[in-house]
Amino acid sequence: MISLKELRVGVIGCGWIAQSAHIPAYVENQRSRLVAICDVNEERLKKVAMKYKGTRLFSDYRELLESNLVDAVSICTPTATHSKVAIAAAENGIHTLCEKPLASNLSEAREIAEAVSQSKIKFMAGFNYRFLPNHVKAKKIVDTGKIGKPILIRGEVVAPGPYRPDICEEDRPYEAEKRIGAFFDLGCHIADLFLWMMGEVKDVFANFATHVDNTTVDDTATALLKFRSGVLGVITVAWLHLPDYQAITDNRMIEIIGSKGKVESELFGPSLYFYGLDSITSKIMGKVRITPVKLDPRLPDEAMKWSYKKEIDTFLECIVRDKEPRITVDQAIDALKVIESAYASAKTRSAINLE
Repeated sequence: MISLKELRVGVIGCGWIAQSAHIPAYVENQRSRLVAICDVNEERLKKVAMKYKGTRLFSDYRELLESNLVDAVSICTPTATHSKVAIAAAENGIHTLCEKPLASNLSEAREIAEAVSQSKIKFMAGFNYRFLPNHVKAKKIVDTGKIGKPILIRGEVVAPGPYRPDICEEDRPYEAEKRIGAFFDLGCHIADLFLWMMGEVKDVFANFATHVDNTTVDDTATALLKFRSGVLGVITVAWLHLPDYQAITDNRMIEIIGSKGKVESELFGPSLYFYGLDSITSKIMGKVRITPVKLDPRLPDEAMKWSYKKEIDTFLECIVRDKEPRITVDQAIDALKVIESAYASAKTRSAINLE
């Protein structure tokens, strides 16, 4: 076990996700001390450093990993760089939290898994949606049979992605390619939630489209899944900027339909909706809204921040307590298999069998 005072943390990549989630969560957590940040963009690196004085700055992740300054790192770099950074971290014995998706392809992901298996590090994949209390509650409702036998699971998300208004139009094709595609960027979260809730996927059939000029990757996608259990699944994603959150709440939902009821869980949190044929509450009130943690249902950003804090606290705890990471490298590979199979299906216009 590691003493709490010894857990020194570095963050590699200082983009939006690092600045809004990882860095603040480490700074606020009693188990960690932020000692280093790294980014190839020196202007951005210095800007972040102004806010977190006393941290060591690196423009090369290898120098940070070889510096003997850190016990653990978050990898917040673009997906295409995840494998080389993660492998270097494992080789240097640095515990790692890697943002989703795990890698650009399964070959790179398996290289990460091999490097992790040959090390003694704790490695956790950054699927923070699993920590949203409404999804945890939804899974518990399903697992305890309150909606009967699961029949269908549907997940949908419409989000700005590279089409955010703060990204200038000429930069959007590059930002889209950096994310590999909307299904890679957004679908991976839903795929992970599906696997966590429903088990292994057997077949995938997908169709992709692009609705914005000069974009070379998918920005709209739908995938049909069949699980080994017989449950059917549907994933629908789109990059689209719709500024009114309330207008698109129905397009950011995980819905699980069972033989005796249903659960609808807000993708970004914090609430879920439940209806059960055997529920006395449902018989009196119909479908009820539940917010498991005291978060404002009108402020989904609050729930997302909470999930990142919980994710990082869990990562640090697994190091300190020598516990198995909540989301393992193998589980991240399983999610990537679904994503990669969807791209293969869209390309071949045929179903892909994962067995």
